[in-house]
Amino acid sequence: MTRTELIAILAERRTAHSTDELADRVRRDDAIGMLYALVSNPVQGLSGTERHRLLFQGGYVLERIYFTDRSAFQPCIEDFCRRGFPGCEDPSLRRLFGKIMADLLARSCPEAEVLEHIAETAADWATDPQAKVAVRIWAVEILKRCRGRVGWVEEIWEDLVESLAIGATPGIESRMRRSWLRKR
Repeated sequence: MTRTELIAILAERRTAHSTDELADRVRRDDAIGMLYALVSNPVQGLSGTERHRLLFQGGYVLERIYFTDRSAFQPCIEDFCRRGFPGCEDPSLRRLFGKIMADLLARSCPEAEVLEHIAETAADWATDPQAKVAVRIWAVEILKRCRGRVGWVEEIWEDLVESLAIGATPGIESRMRRSWLRKR
């Protein structure tokens, strides 16, 4: 699979079935690095709609790969933690990257400087009033995993949860009751 082929495939509308098929093909063709590069360094010259579709579709396939075979994503983890996650600007991609990062942090811990940058990014996403609810939820899940690892996260935790409670959506209220209000 070439980069051009991958871009063309990602430009097509996808179903859950076709996403799984593409994830399998990307793994089979050893093109995970290429997919990750496309998602974390979007192609220039695309319209806003085309760029968004490429990012979302590519991110969705990458998420499927990660949760199907975490070891396949291993070569991308360092860049994802250092640059990909903190540099993510697309709102839909943030949800997918947040979900991956929350899972990564539940399994391992990057070095302190990288973890600090991840926590800063997650705090920005969690407190952004324009952020989609799912982005905010995954950002707080990341911060929850940073508690005890990044000092200032513990210090802001109660204020953060309290601020999210104001005008909370049902999704945020549910997560607060089930997870965020309980001690780690």
